[in-house]
Amino acid sequence: NETLDKFPYINGGLFAERLSIATFDYEMRELLLESASLDWGRISPAVFGSLFQSVMDVEQRRTLGAHYTSEENILKVIKPLFLDNLWDEFEKIQNTKTKKEERLEKFHNKLASLRFLDPACGCGNFLIISYREIRLLELAVIREQLRGQMTLDIDLWVKVDVDQFYGIEIDEFASQIAQVALWLIDHQMNMKVSNEFGEYFVRLPLRKQPQIVHGNALLLDWESIVSRKELDYILGNPPFVGSSLMSKEQKEDLKKVTTVIPKAGSLDFVTGWYIKSAEYIRGTEIKVGLVSTNSVVQGEQAIL
Repeated sequence: NETLDKFPYINGGLFAERLSIATFDYEMRELLLESASLDWGRISPAVFGSLFQSVMDVEQRRTLGAHYTSEENILKVIKPLFLDNLWDEFEKIQNTKTKKEERLEKFHNKLASLRFLDPACGCGNFLIISYREIRLLELAVIREQLRGQMTLDIDLWVKVDVDQFYGIEIDEFASQIAQVALWLIDHQMNMKVSNEFGEYFVRLPLRKQPQIVHGNALLLDWESIVSRKELDYILGNPPFVGSSLMSKEQKEDLKKVTTVIPKAGSLDFVTGWYIKSAEYIRGTEIKVGLVSTNSVVQGEQAIL
């Protein structure tokens, strides 16, 4: 088809699965057309998490412990976890007078080597915001490296990419949203680079992809997803479900993780991620920042 041939090749895997066309009524069609008229280029992909939660069945949301985390609260986690320190390191390099170019290059390579894992990623909000912030820092680094110089090969300067981000999600649809959302935020950041340096920068076809795994994080071996020798940070908002509200399957999953803890029957579901994280990072310098209910520091759970 000549019309379709005008579009560049994107990614074979992204469109590999054939989907049936949804059945729309008049109202749904009008809402779709209205949505399509918006400039989605200015809307953060992080909004997908809120949209996904809003259409979930209330009982399903409660059972899964699915809780949308706002950008404001995500920043409260990632800023002290890694972002503030990285910006401080960059500012110190900016103020140095010896081997500045060499130190900038080393720092830039460090940004491109960082690895992040969200073991309960949902629609990927933690990964999306983290990726955006690392790309914004990289943009500042590139700006400092070029210092007003023109470049015709900006693609040689952009090193941070989506394959540095890993996620585990038990809901298949949410895991697919997370992967696409990371590609979308990558595109938005590429457009920001284009505007900054006056050279159109786009990554097509999509040669790299986020490492989002559809599966049960409490049963999976995290080492099989990303080596602890390569990972730098674990972050996210795991599901919190009280012991009296957990499903039979959730209780069984948690029991397999808490075998080393006597009287683990009253633990909140979220503690499974703490235990898995603690086991995974043993003997490493990996840092962890997880959101959870304050019940884990109260009552029976705190004294086990």
